[in-house]
Amino acid sequence: MSHEVNNQSPTDAGRGHLLSNILVFAVLFGMFLLSIYVLSWSDGTNVWPFGVCLGLAFLAFFIPQGIIGRADTGYNLAEGNRTDTKETSAKVGS
Repeated sequence: MSHEVNNQSPTDAGRGHLLSNILVFAVLFGMFLLSIYVLSWSDGTNVWPFGVCLGLAFLAFFIPQGIIGRADTGYNLAEGNRTDTKETSAKVGS
């Protein structure tokens, strides 16, 4: 049994989300820059600037990749089901 992959992307992907995409990018990039800035308070004797830097940098990368970037078929793939149809996580059909 072969599984055919449809390489066509939807023509409306990302439309209507410009403001929210810019806002999320600005907040998360700000978190990343703040994590680098926190290192300026380090004098080598205390650990907290490194911990804060690590925590902020982790969140700046984890939130978009692990939470915001979830695919609509993530639930089906986690269950081990391969489907060509795109379904929403809330199981709402159109």
